[in-house]
Amino acid sequence: MNSSNIYRVLSKEPLLHFALIGAVVFGGYYWLNGRLPVADEAEPIHIREGDIQWLKQTWASQWLRDPTAEELSGLVNDLVGEQLLAREAEAMGLGENDTIIRRRLAQKLKFVIEDTVQLADPTEDELRQFYASHMASFATPGTVSFKQIYLNPEQRKEPMADATALLAEMRSKGNGDTVAGDRLLLGDDFQRVENSALSEMFGAEFANEVFALEPGSWKGPIKSGYGLHLVMVTVRTPTELRSFDTVREAVLTQWRNSRQEDLSSAYLINLRKKYGVLYDDSTKALLEPQSVPSVAAK
Repeated sequence: MNSSNIYRVLSKEPLLHFALIGAVVFGGYYWLNGRLPVADEAEPIHIREGDIQWLKQTWASQWLRDPTAEELSGLVNDLVGEQLLAREAEAMGLGENDTIIRRRLAQKLKFVIEDTVQLADPTEDELRQFYASHMASFATPGTVSFKQIYLNPEQRKEPMADATALLAEMRSKGNGDTVAGDRLLLGDDFQRVENSALSEMFGAEFANEVFALEPGSWKGPIKSGYGLHLVMVTVRTPTELRSFDTVREAVLTQWRNSRQEDLSSAYLINLRKKYGVLYDDSTKALLEPQSVPSVAAK
């Protein structure tokens, strides 16, 4: 076999590729640090019964059957290889200043905190106090139905003057069917829309103004992110508070979520006290809020 054939055969061997990659990694580490990690100082990889059970459960959830002895042996070998590579990468410092690894570790610790923190059930009085202080969260949201005429400021020289003239015309006619505004993809007729949904479509200020209107007459102009609107509310349903007994389970769920957030925040506060946080002077300068004049000038 000539040299070119030998090269083609070797170039297709994955084990050779792995060996070469390993040699490059170890060579780079040795070049940067002047020595290789000492294997005798490392703690051995320990495969426990829980690891085997986890492998079998993961396999069964994917393939709907238990792995065979040969398949389980392969899974264990893969796990050992993964842990060996991870251990060596950690010893070589490959995870330092790695954003993905840092976020994954922080996320994993957060999950551990949430799983291990034991929340005692609240007393009935505590639950009722929580409900009383968050009553709006458990209410049935109010809705509004309305018609609108849209004025596009990019298509009109004097949109405010046009809006005032159209409003006078609308009030004189009593309806909006004979007056055409500018085209708006969101439409002109809205039925039983909650404040949160209306805010997402037009902005919070627009939604709050519309919900404050009395039904039956044209009002405006009301400004949104799109331009100016003339609005006539047809039906408005108020927010309806629900009694504690009807929402007790929802109150308990929200109490637990709130309590969990409080405990997680307290844990982070303790970590700040334990490790401390230092900022360079240049970093502090970047974090300082800019004055209004300087921002406006930019």
